[in-house]
Amino acid sequence: MNQPCFRCKRPTYFNDRMGPLKDGVLFHKGCFKCWICGTRLSLKTYHNNRNDTQDLEVYCAGHVPTPGPHDPIPHRSNLLFSPKTKGDYPHNLMRPTTN
Repeated sequence: MNQPCFRCKRPTYFNDRMGPLKDGVLFHKGCFKCWICGTRLSLKTYHNNRNDTQDLEVYCAGHVPTPGPHDPIPHRSNLLFSPKTKGDYPHNLMRPTTN
């Protein structure tokens, strides 16, 4: 049985999969993008969030979360409103509705 893609939850096939990564997740090649800006990544260019082990998303070098010494650990809900994605994810439950 094919394991699902972490990002889109559809089955991954051998010729269109990236991973498994260190944490065991798989991505489609088209889904293996920076969570914030959407830049395509490779196994050499992706980064994980080292500050939050529960965060299984992948990031480019410019957007990997690196808080300062006194900053709180960023929460994923703050990242859903990036300029490129505009919060258009189906699991974005915190997006305010405009009436």
